[in-house]
Amino acid sequence: MMINSILSLVLACCLLTLGGYLAVLSWPKRQEEPDLDAVGDDGLFDGWDGFTSGERRKRLAVYQRRVRARIAEQERAWLQVRLREYAKG
Repeated sequence: MMINSILSLVLACCLLTLGGYLAVLSWPKRQEEPDLDAVGDDGLFDGWDGFTSGERRKRLAVYQRRVRARIAEQERAWLQVRLREYAKG
């Protein structure tokens, strides 16, 4: 009688473990977030209406960082031209 109880308990534990494992396997996979640095400027805003507010903030921050980098590069180039002109006299 004792062995039947123990075997029933072990079987129940195995079934619960198997059920939990199968449930985890059936969960929807989390989508990988795209690498926003690899996406072009136009691609940052594709599907804008479907994004959450957090995703919109991330994409705007990436775009803002890119624009600031472009402006800094333009200013650097402008300054180099001005310094060369000044050095020539």
